[in-house]
Amino acid sequence: MFLNMRKQTFFIGLSAGFLSAVLFSCQAGRNNPGRIYTPDMYYSRAYDAYSVNLVYPDSMSSRLPVPGTVPRGHTVNAHELLPFNLPQSDSAYAVSGQVKNPLPVITQATLDEGQRLFNIYCAICHGEQLDGQGPLYKSGKFPVQPANFHLPQYLKMPEGTMFYSVTYGKNLMGSYASQLSERQRWEVIAYIKSVQAKDLAKGADSTAVAKK
Repeated sequence: MFLNMRKQTFFIGLSAGFLSAVLFSCQAGRNNPGRIYTPDMYYSRAYDAYSVNLVYPDSMSSRLPVPGTVPRGHTVNAHELLPFNLPQSDSAYAVSGQVKNPLPVITQATLDEGQRLFNIYCAICHGEQLDGQGPLYKSGKFPVQPANFHLPQYLKMPEGTMFYSVTYGKNLMGSYASQLSERQRWEVIAYIKSVQAKDLAKGADSTAVAKK
């Protein structure tokens, strides 16, 4: 008898505790965390990028960078790589040749990296020999041959125009701005120009021999 009463008391207490937990959990304000030991860490003072911010006329917290700002990672040997600010347009393409390679020093390491990147991203179409005979073209997938960088029109093409074409795409070639950083694009172009310099030197030697 005594044992049964203890069991009854236990189950009554357990049921009351469960019922109390259910009732308290259903009350309003249950998401209130109570007292916060470090409110500055619990509630961020920074603006949420997608929140409404009445400080600005457009009510947007996420702001565009200041014009002319150089992004992080664009520092090369204490020199800043200036952003390529030409827009995608026919008029910008026409003046893109005035843009010079901003890499302060073109070393053998720069050319080696440019060749490595070229073989990864460009050789599939342009060929490892830069002759437009890449595997994708030779497979018959392209109706026209990709640029052969040994031809006169490409030997004379300014590096800024090449950079524009890689950045925005040209003809059947799409943009590679998402695959290659600005520095990497300039490294690829430096490599192409180094190969073309050898072609020009051979041409000059041939002309000198012919004149003799």
